[in-house]
Amino acid sequence: MKKILLILTVFALLIISTSAKNSFPVKIKKKNYNVNSCNVKIDGKDLQTTYNAYVKDGRTFVPIREITEALGADVLWDNEKKTALISMNDKNIKLQIGSSIVFVNDEKTKIDKNSVPALVDYIDAKGTKTMVPLRFLSETFGYDVSWDQDKFLAQVNSYKADSIMDKDEKKLVDKKDNTTNKNDKKTKIKKKDNKKNKTKKTKTKNPEKNSLNNINSIVKNQYQSKEEIKETKYLTEKIFEDESESALKAVGLDSEDMEKKQVVNENLYVNGKVRIILDPGHGGKDSGANSKDNKVHEKDLTLLVATKLYNRLLEDGMDVSITRTRDEFIKLQDRASLANETNADIFLSIHINSSENTNASGIEVLYASEKNIKIKSTVQKYFAQELQKSLLKETGAVNRGIKNRPAIIVLNQTKTVAALAELGFISNDEELSNLTDDDYIDKLVNGLYNGIYSYIDKYVKY
Repeated sequence: MKKILLILTVFALLIISTSAKNSFPVKIKKKNYNVNSCNVKIDGKDLQTTYNAYVKDGRTFVPIREITEALGADVLWDNEKKTALISMNDKNIKLQIGSSIVFVNDEKTKIDKNSVPALVDYIDAKGTKTMVPLRFLSETFGYDVSWDQDKFLAQVNSYKADSIMDKDEKKLVDKKDNTTNKNDKKTKIKKKDNKKNKTKKTKTKNPEKNSLNNINSIVKNQYQSKEEIKETKYLTEKIFEDESESALKAVGLDSEDMEKKQVVNENLYVNGKVRIILDPGHGGKDSGANSKDNKVHEKDLTLLVATKLYNRLLEDGMDVSITRTRDEFIKLQDRASLANETNADIFLSIHINSSENTNASGIEVLYASEKNIKIKSTVQKYFAQELQKSLLKETGAVNRGIKNRPAIIVLNQTKTVAALAELGFISNDEELSNLTDDDYIDKLVNGLYNGIYSYIDKYVKY
């Protein structure tokens, strides 16, 4: 009997000892707790944190700054109110320290008491950190969360889309809608005149008043092939994990670019003229997003806007290039390669948004933060901010904000300052009407034009 008691005692001590190795003390609202340290992986990669993630009362908590950056979200902290506004794609989450009341896209909801965000004092590490519930945050943004009890590991995985972007930022290439559209008149192009833009080097005194019908060689009902889908999906998921010479060469980089120690500057330093690359999204067999009646295509709208903007900048004597001047398919790597091989200073990709939610509307500008992409040497969000402000001023559109989207190929594989402007929703009837109106197209061009100059005036140093 004594032997049995001795064995049980030793076994219990071993359990306590093992548990103690994984626990550490914290203070929350002046109360002391012992919490269990855990590991977190985001799409298979360890979440790097200075202060450990932990499990308390069956809930996993993570530092807010590290988790939002890893998910590709933006966070705005209000120190006075102790609130955090976390934004990603079309979702906004507002949390308050110590409160179970949460707002998701301004809709009030309540989380359980064990998931309440907290300011946590790490006693041993001697620091304070804002900790948020991992599962609630990740699942609200559309991620899948699983728990491995044996490894004491939380795994967060994104739902990857078969396109150049992830689920919410990709252009939904709609299948042809066979239903009759009662608002067909809204999808017709409102022409002003029939001047054609023939070459990218033509310098005109006045911006063209071309309608969508002036773009040559429009190809309908063509989508990405299976091979292209596989290729773009691979490039989305493998951000610089393949650093072979051939992979780097494909986007105009070399091993030296990857080995350089990253030094990030607030300003963009330029020798001589600012070199600008404009990138009309999609083209050729990749139509991008389509209107519900399949009459209007993203690839044509982006070319129209980019061509007008190109000629405006050319008239000013700017050093500007464009990735395509006609309806042709260009690989994503080739678009990035042009920017890298020409040592461009600014890269602007132009796109039109789409959503299964036909009420979705507004303008947003995407960027890939230098915190996520090691080949970037300049703060990226400033360019996105200036574009967004100017576009909203010109159009009065709904403000969807700027968003850090490090999985987008033309943003994560360009060394330069880069942004991707989503100029409205082709899936929204009202915005489609705007996007097919010459006056509104000119407003978009003016917004991009003014945004570029605003960024140059504020952040470019010679």
